[in-house]
Amino acid sequence: MPEVLSGPAHAKVNLVLEVLGKREDGYHDIDTILQEIELADRVSIEPAAEWRIEVTGPRAAGTPADESNLALKAAMLLAERVNSSFPCLIRLEKHIPAAGGLGGGASDAAAALGLLASAWPSTRIGEIVEVAEAIGSDEAFFLHGGTARARGRGEQINQLQPLPAHDVVLFVPPQTIERKTARMFAELGKHEFDVGRVAERFAAHPPAVFGSADVFNAFERVAFDLFPWLAELWQDLEQRIGEPVRLAGAGPCLFWIGPSGEGSRIAAACTGAACEVIATHTTSRK
Repeated sequence: MPEVLSGPAHAKVNLVLEVLGKREDGYHDIDTILQEIELADRVSIEPAAEWRIEVTGPRAAGTPADESNLALKAAMLLAERVNSSFPCLIRLEKHIPAAGGLGGGASDAAAALGLLASAWPSTRIGEIVEVAEAIGSDEAFFLHGGTARARGRGEQINQLQPLPAHDVVLFVPPQTIERKTARMFAELGKHEFDVGRVAERFAAHPPAVFGSADVFNAFERVAFDLFPWLAELWQDLEQRIGEPVRLAGAGPCLFWIGPSGEGSRIAAACTGAACEVIATHTTSRK
């Protein structure tokens, strides 16, 4: 293994997120369009005497630095699959806000798997995919990145034509809640599930221009039930920019997406709002 392996782990936003129903295994069937964005953590791996993880960076708060960390779990599980007896130190330089609906933990895990696969040449792609699916639901997407449709519980990935360059502005509230995703799914179960047409239309006819008004996210139906404090921020942001903002994944981060070149104006208009404002843009892996 080289002395140090390093690479980016990008965040994502859901352009469409439909929840179709609950499965017998306890998960939910979803139909979602995922879009990778430029905002990224930095994942580094190096040989060590034992498996360890270190978390640093400007947005390290809220990211576990123990065996519950998804990147460490994924790396250790892959080592078991390929019979590797060489432990590693994983360093995460965090730039993606934790527990905000942007997929940072899943992306870190996928990046770690990719780095270790390059270090362990005997690793088969099937083993990487199996580990990614065992760890969580978004990890499979991050093995591919770009623009993709995910179905099942998120593990069934179909790459789509890359979305043309768009600006994205993220709005990160100063608080979240514990067990957020599970609680959001539970709350959504009190309502009718989606019929699954929005993601299908997007996949059949990928748009050249996409805006916040085009986003569909089933979790918006219950966002204020679990994040009652989010309503005031949401309203303030929309008043400032005169356009919709949308929930990122299971939240509580919000985001705006629109034409390339407009993001700086949107970000500037939201200076002073009760959140962190991060201007970024879509990306693809051509």
